[in-house]
Amino acid sequence: MAWGEGLVGWVAGSRRSAFIKERALEDPRVKYFPEFDEERYQSLVSVPVFGRAGEVMGVISLHAEAPHEFAQDDLDFLEHTARLLAGAIENARLYEDAAARVAELRDLSELSQRIASSGSQEQVLEAVLKGVNVMLPGDRVEIFLRRSDDRLVLRAALPARSSPEPFDPRDLWTGTADGLDVNAAPAVWGADIPAIPVLVPLVVGEERIGVLAVALRERTPAVETVLSAVASHAAVALRQHQVIEWLREENLVKDFFQALAANASPGAAELAERLRVDLDASHVVLHLVPLGGTRARPGSATRRRPWRTVAGQAEARLSARFRRSLFDHQERTLRALVPLAGETLDDVTQAIRAMTWDAGEGEHLAVGVSNPVRGIASFAQGFIEAAAAAEVGGLIRGGPGATTYDELGPYRYVLGSEAGGRDRFQQALMEVRDYDTRRGTQLLDTLEGYLDHRGNVVATSRALYIHPNTLRQRLDRIQRVSGLDLEREDWLSLAVAVKVVKLQNMRETAQAEGRE
Repeated sequence: MAWGEGLVGWVAGSRRSAFIKERALEDPRVKYFPEFDEERYQSLVSVPVFGRAGEVMGVISLHAEAPHEFAQDDLDFLEHTARLLAGAIENARLYEDAAARVAELRDLSELSQRIASSGSQEQVLEAVLKGVNVMLPGDRVEIFLRRSDDRLVLRAALPARSSPEPFDPRDLWTGTADGLDVNAAPAVWGADIPAIPVLVPLVVGEERIGVLAVALRERTPAVETVLSAVASHAAVALRQHQVIEWLREENLVKDFFQALAANASPGAAELAERLRVDLDASHVVLHLVPLGGTRARPGSATRRRPWRTVAGQAEARLSARFRRSLFDHQERTLRALVPLAGETLDDVTQAIRAMTWDAGEGEHLAVGVSNPVRGIASFAQGFIEAAAAAEVGGLIRGGPGATTYDELGPYRYVLGSEAGGRDRFQQALMEVRDYDTRRGTQLLDTLEGYLDHRGNVVATSRALYIHPNTLRQRLDRIQRVSGLDLEREDWLSLAVAVKVVKLQNMRETAQAEGRE
């Protein structure tokens, strides 16, 4: 029976009592309902039932077969009864509401305990789905969580359904910290939108980590309150388990990197399987270090940011470009294992060089790139190559950016040579280096260029942009300072010694600038 339909509807709508003494079915306010057998009745009386706030709660209606059955006293009695009935109904409703609230609080408390005692993200998700499904009259309960690329993905659903395409959460947020736009329900359910969609954000602090989506059959007064409370408990529990899993994964990755670098095949293979890394596929190793000697300008108020912050931003840039990469944070270095995934070494190197590695005062990074590695036994050498390319490449470049191992050129063959005892050539060339330091000359660079051009005076002069006579004068001075006879010495050994001394000199200079 619609509002305003029939005599009862007229009474409810007009808020007035109705008294029909005879021929009730002829009254235009009366509508015939076969279920009531109203053709038998001649006399009708109906009175509204008012609540405390003045709203119409219902209608009391009496039917009589004989005409003139009801008198004014009957109407007065019904109106008085309606007032008593209204109070009883309201008290009963208040009791029912209070009992429902108590039941909701009890169910919510039990659900909160199940969420808090869950041992994993999956158990939290399962507890939320089952708990909401029991507490609210709904057809669907689903939870979407944010991925590392900030898109929302379906993580749990009751009843289960195939996962839709991840979508941009900006299609959902209304702009408020805890608001969701129910008009964006198509982003969650596509064309199959339920009659009563309710979307509640999962928020921890100011971070939105996901969405609780419920399809209701009917809307109860406390539905938003209940879902908001469930979402708050679930968000905190999910964030705690995410942090725990991240820590576990970080330790697992750290052990994996150590096993690969140490060429510990059995342990590395087992960890690779747990991390779902195919060691038979081609990878490159990256090694990132702070560029030596970079520091804030005198008088600048800028301070170097903590290494963890700098490394975290570097990881974000790399992981956005190279999917499924693994990262190992160390005290002052960041290592990465990047799958080539059909790309070449040049593709990877160019992509890295297109990124920003000069992020501000005191935040310059040198990036070393290994040759491609494939097969568990090759990764240890890849770590060595990447570390050498980062350190020596940064010294050679004198600025931030990426250097491949092959780009080190002859320095690949002298790495580590300076750690042993110095031979006659190194001792002699140290004298040349000290002479350059005192006089501001470039004798060591001149000798390196002369040896690189196999003693060709004209080619060396062109490469160094000096006159051939100037070159000859420098060569004579080199022989006097060092005591070497360039015509009789072993040029191959001498060329290697020059690289060793230059590399050591660059390292010492960088360390000195870093201490300043």
